[in-house]
Amino acid sequence: MIRKYEYQGTTYRSSYVLRQAIWKEEHKVFGKEPDENRAEFWEKLNVVYTEEADPEPSQAVLAQREIFVLKAQLRETDYVVIKIAEGAATTEEYSEVIAQRETWRARINELEVQLDGEENA
Repeated sequence: MIRKYEYQGTTYRSSYVLRQAIWKEEHKVFGKEPDENRAEFWEKLNVVYTEEADPEPSQAVLAQREIFVLKAQLRETDYVVIKIAEGAATTEEYSEVIAQRETWRARINELEVQLDGEENA
């Protein structure tokens, strides 16, 4: 939720900075803003309070988030590859994990291609 406070023609995004402006202008000190009825609270102080929904993340941001999660999953299963490389396990024992890792890598590649296409567009 994005909070905005308008006071004397200036928009503030922080109640702390707004409080400083009110103190500087009117030398007023007041209590904490309530969890409910905020607009009414601020109206008494000649402040217009509004709330806006957070903007939806772009496709690029969503893709970057997914890549981050997938790479974390790969790191969490790196031990399987190490065990196989050291001869402590076989590919048959971890065939499901290996298949899942391949799926994750393929998805990462798809998303990176998508991001490269958006950057070049």
